[in-house]
Amino acid sequence: MFTFFQWALVVVYGIAGYYYLNVFQQNRSTDRKVAGNWLAAAILVHAALFAYLGFTLGRIPVATLGETLSTLVLMTACIYWVLEKRVADHSMGAFIVPLLIILLIVDNFILQQHEVMAEVLHDVKFEIHVLSLLLAYGAFTLSFIASVLQILLARQLENLNMGVFYRRLPSIAFFEKISNHAVDIGLVFVTIGFFLGLYNARQVWDLNALLSEPKIDATILIWLVYALHFGGRRFAGWRGQRAAVLSIIGYALLLFSMLIISLFFVTVHNFK
Repeated sequence: MFTFFQWALVVVYGIAGYYYLNVFQQNRSTDRKVAGNWLAAAILVHAALFAYLGFTLGRIPVATLGETLSTLVLMTACIYWVLEKRVADHSMGAFIVPLLIILLIVDNFILQQHEVMAEVLHDVKFEIHVLSLLLAYGAFTLSFIASVLQILLARQLENLNMGVFYRRLPSIAFFEKISNHAVDIGLVFVTIGFFLGLYNARQVWDLNALLSEPKIDATILIWLVYALHFGGRRFAGWRGQRAAVLSIIGYALLLFSMLIISLFFVTVHNFK
């Protein structure tokens, strides 16, 4: 039954994605309202599944890769829904929602409802550590999409090709602002999550084990990329595509860390 609702959730997100694509292609006000309503419905269903899984597990479901992917999708959807309401623009939905659907499909193949986990996963400090990182990753997801759209729009303008992106998307400055704010927010939460996780880890592992852990090394690299993004903008005047490319690189590293390193290369950062 749980598997059925997992795939039903993909369907609800898929319907929302269909209407967001219609918004991007035709920009009808009726489609904008329907798309927002379906996304809200998907978030509600997802939140109900999150609550059910947390109740059956007796903890916040953020311990395994499957749980973290599902929670990341939920947080990203919530962040985007709030952003959409604040800026009154639906254009990013046609790109955000399909990415969330892909992550959910991957998640459905790896998420198991019952897994034997280490006792440390029931520690509230661990849960705050993971939730902080997932909030950061949700913000970085928005920055990634905004940066991609910023670059695509800039390329059309440079080539004097006033195509569909030029006609349907807001200005380059709009996406640059969204991306930069998202990076700033994400950097705060990834810093909190990383140092809280490091503090917890020092209670269990020695320093040499931590420094040799690929997952931790990848997180440090991700933090450095986004810190460079922040510092370059604030102190070196980086604007436009340079900052956008850094955001894309940071997100590529983030996905590699979550989907590849977490599955195949973890050593001590394994809680089963």
